[in-house]
Amino acid sequence: MVMTSSVNFLPACTSNMAASIAVGESAPSPTKKSAAEKPPASLEEGFHKMIVDPALNEVSQQLDSAMKILDDYNDTLKKEREERLATRRDIPGPLQGSGQDMSVILQHMQDVIHGTEEEIQQSPVFTPSIDSTAKLALLGHSLAAYATLLPPARLRRFTTRIISDTTLWLSRLFRFENGSAYYNEDDREGLIKVCRLVLHSKYPKFAAEGFNALYPKPPVVYISAASRPGLGQYICSQLGLPMSSLCTVPCNTVFGSVHTMDVASFERLVKDDINSSKLPVLLVANAGTPVAGHTDNLTRLLEICKANSIWLHVEGVNLATLSLTLVPDSVLPAVKCDSMTVTPGVWLGLPCTPAVTLYRTADPAMALAAGLSNSQSLERVRALPLWLCLQSVGHQGIVKKIKHAADLSLQLSEKLDTIATLKKSEKKKTQQSDTFEVKGSVKELLVKTLLYLTQFDVPSPVVIFRYAESRDKPGEEVAPYAAAKLDDDSKELDKEKHRLLYNTLNRWLGEQLSKDVPELQLDIVEVEPEGVCLRFNPLLTAATRGTQREHVDRLVERLDEHTAVLDCTVDQREVFQAAVEGHPNLLSIDDATWPGVGVLQYIPEYWGHHSLENLTEETKTEMDKLNADIVNKLSVKEDMRFLKSTAPNGRACVCVGLVSDDVSVEELVQEIYATGKELEDSSRFLERMADMVRKGIEQAEQELQKANEEKIMEEGVIRQIPIVGSMWNWLSPLQAKTPGGNVKGTTFNLSSGSVESTETTYKYKMQIQGGSPSTSPLSTPVSTPTKTSPPMKLVLPSPSKDEESPEDKTDDQKGEETAEEKDGEEETKEGEVETEEEEIEEEGDDKEEGENGDTEAQEDDGSS
Repeated sequence: MVMTSSVNFLPACTSNMAASIAVGESAPSPTKKSAAEKPPASLEEGFHKMIVDPALNEVSQQLDSAMKILDDYNDTLKKEREERLATRRDIPGPLQGSGQDMSVILQHMQDVIHGTEEEIQQSPVFTPSIDSTAKLALLGHSLAAYATLLPPARLRRFTTRIISDTTLWLSRLFRFENGSAYYNEDDREGLIKVCRLVLHSKYPKFAAEGFNALYPKPPVVYISAASRPGLGQYICSQLGLPMSSLCTVPCNTVFGSVHTMDVASFERLVKDDINSSKLPVLLVANAGTPVAGHTDNLTRLLEICKANSIWLHVEGVNLATLSLTLVPDSVLPAVKCDSMTVTPGVWLGLPCTPAVTLYRTADPAMALAAGLSNSQSLERVRALPLWLCLQSVGHQGIVKKIKHAADLSLQLSEKLDTIATLKKSEKKKTQQSDTFEVKGSVKELLVKTLLYLTQFDVPSPVVIFRYAESRDKPGEEVAPYAAAKLDDDSKELDKEKHRLLYNTLNRWLGEQLSKDVPELQLDIVEVEPEGVCLRFNPLLTAATRGTQREHVDRLVERLDEHTAVLDCTVDQREVFQAAVEGHPNLLSIDDATWPGVGVLQYIPEYWGHHSLENLTEETKTEMDKLNADIVNKLSVKEDMRFLKSTAPNGRACVCVGLVSDDVSVEELVQEIYATGKELEDSSRFLERMADMVRKGIEQAEQELQKANEEKIMEEGVIRQIPIVGSMWNWLSPLQAKTPGGNVKGTTFNLSSGSVESTETTYKYKMQIQGGSPSTSPLSTPVSTPTKTSPPMKLVLPSPSKDEESPEDKTDDQKGEETAEEKDGEEETKEGEVETEEEEIEEEGDDKEEGENGDTEAQEDDGSS
């Protein structure tokens, strides 16, 4: 809808000059009589009354306003200061000189841990489960701190007994015979000590010559690509080795698990390094990778390491199964490795207990040089909590806790098989690179095959699963005789969107399950090549959270409910897009990061035929407010099924959440459309439109006033006087520079909320949106004629070839048009002379009649 306003200007100077020409007497002042009746006041009183008192009053008012501004500014500063203090509540204040009560200190500590009440409601903090064994570990830390006060001789004897007993118990528990132990807070620290021990054993002159001893044959340390992030860089930085001494062994790509080390690649890398005059010194293998919990082929790795004199170090959560009665065959070879790192405190739920690195060495002096033998009593006393807890739980208690965690994993793994849309990440049984070495006679080969097939193995204690398409759902099939197929780019794009959508759904599923069953911890991890998955690792979490079998059953029930909703949501996404496309005022947005049925934008009817990029910022803001109002109104009815978000184009949009089988997507879309239409037609939206129209009219008037002022500067003041101006125009006619005169009209476009010039309207004899003659919105109505704006004819461009654009016309055609314009101007001048008497009676009508004559002449020329 376009509203054209053309204001006829009558300058203020004209009325002033006309008033100066008319001679008259001034009206008598009403104060003269009263002044004559009263006696004249003194000069000082009159001066104070006329000058001093008004000035003082004005100064007082200004002071009051200034003081009010200062008070408001002080209030604002005070509020900002309070907000800053609220945000900095974690910053400690000054230390009290007389100290504080213990209850106040404990309350402050509780506030720091849990936060405010609002933070607790938004993200509740799960309180870990503390059993009697965990309490004993806390007591052990206090006793260890108290033991440091003992005399040095008694402390040395006490710590020696603790270290010897704990090392013996752990070596027997994890089947690591004739081993020594190193207790460390960081589990990576034990690996660094082992690397130093290997360097001292491989390079006898390393203690004396340092890096010069490594120069003839640089050492090489091998780690798996599935190891924890940053492990290789940490080893090199702590040992002072260059990054060239680190070799990352790739994982399996064709056969076997993609999270385990490729043994064939490792063997090939070792041979290449030996041929390059390098010395392989150490291999870090995984008995339970950090992400997926898979175990490397320790049997083959152990054979290769022994053949090439390489130290084999094993770490991982699956080492806990060494304490069970039946040990998995994939983990059992770890007992023959050179060293391993175990974390019994984490597996048993003992807070802040040290990690233990078990190792074998024949030279205690070399272990002392590498730092594996703790000589300081303060470092040896850190094993006291573990010493107390191992005695309290006992061997059977330790085995029971670890077996309970393995049973929880097995229970969840079996339950997941009953849900078709949940896919587990399991180790493949087919292996090629991890197979045994094919050597010897046929009889030996058959024996090895029989032993390989009869190996006992249990599922990994780590369960990883994700929500995906149903396993029973058939895939897309393309007939071989089909004429057209999707190109590779579109397939890759659809595949990426599909992956992104399911990653979003899995994140939502993990968050919901963590709220539903807080006693069972599920981690959201990124696993390649599947994507976002959910991981259940009871060996790390079951002891501290108190996870039981009933919690796993409750988790499976919630999984069944949530997957049913997710299945319905995924199926209804296409239906939602089709329903949105059926409404002209709704725009569907392809947003795969929203875990719901879809995202849309409501576009008001006024702007429905416009591109969003062409709208002004004020118009886009109004559209954002309208979409936000839609969400606020629908959220009350539908229990937060609708949410407000930001679209990829930066505008506000309506996000529709998950739907179940009893919800009709078409009705949801219709409800959104009806709500948007209701809000659009409401008085609140109309008031916003009225404000926008009023601002547009004010802007148009300002531009017209500016144009009239420019016209006065160009034509002069004499031409604006009613009588003199007419005579002057007759004696010296004004040469019009444009067909419509020097003053242009102004149009206010309601669709885009912008003010535009009517120069294109006069030029092309039709209203054009966007300022381009190529666009012809026929549906846009023409403004109604007013007194100041003569009626205009809508001249549509003819489809014939005779009509050409102004740029394509020849010089002869332009000359003919110029002559026709001059004839129209001469006729206008004659009309001005004939209506001179009427112009005297009505001031300013000569200008209006001249403009009307100009316009009518132009329209006659255009229609002819």
